[in-house]
Amino acid sequence: MDLIKNILIPFSKVTLSDLDKVKLMNRTDQKYCLHITKLPYILDRIRDEYSLLEIQNELLFEYDNTYFDTTDDQMYLAHQNGKRNRYKIRVRKYVQTDDNFLEIKFKNNKGRTIKERIVKPDFEPNFTNDELEFIELSSTFNGVQLEPKIRSFFNRFTLVDNEFTERVTIDIYPGFKNHEKEIILKNLVIIEVKQSKTSKPALITQVLNENKILSQGFSKYCMGRSLLEEQLKKNNFKPLLLKLKKEYSN
Repeated sequence: MDLIKNILIPFSKVTLSDLDKVKLMNRTDQKYCLHITKLPYILDRIRDEYSLLEIQNELLFEYDNTYFDTTDDQMYLAHQNGKRNRYKIRVRKYVQTDDNFLEIKFKNNKGRTIKERIVKPDFEPNFTNDELEFIELSSTFNGVQLEPKIRSFFNRFTLVDNEFTERVTIDIYPGFKNHEKEIILKNLVIIEVKQSKTSKPALITQVLNENKILSQGFSKYCMGRSLLEEQLKKNNFKPLLLKLKKEYSN
């Protein structure tokens, strides 16, 4: 962790209010998976073109998430079966600030991700009446039919390009747990590039492609459950699961 922090120090810094210029709640996104040993070179290549989010002298932030689904796993299976117009519903905690949000992500049939969220007073895996109403208005699900399925946790730092047109989140040490197991992929880095438009390729995507790191679909919810639960249907995830176990596991 200290090595990553030292690499981040030379970046120019931005504040949370600066980042409001590029919220991108309706966006396209591309994800990339790479070994943590490749991260220093990638960051060195893009340092002059991106700034780093800093909050109260902190650069790395802990995230904790609880994902919800129906008893018969409708959201998980929609993704596994390759359906568009699919949802993910989670409660997210920003550990340092103890802020909690109920978030709904919708991936439409044009490949755009639309996110809505409301403040949640706690990180408990249950919903108030207002939260149930939010779920019903913002998705095709009734919150009463949802149950917690998995916890996902990781450390994140966030970059923004100098023109404030794209935001890049970089997650390290991702882990997953349920009531039976816990897995941490210490060697895995997940980079997500978020843009409102894709007319101008992001510099970081060019650098990644030059190093033969290509975009890769990756759902923390689906991958976490697939790694932890043997009985789940996971045919379409098997190539990525094999790669995760071979290259990025403990």
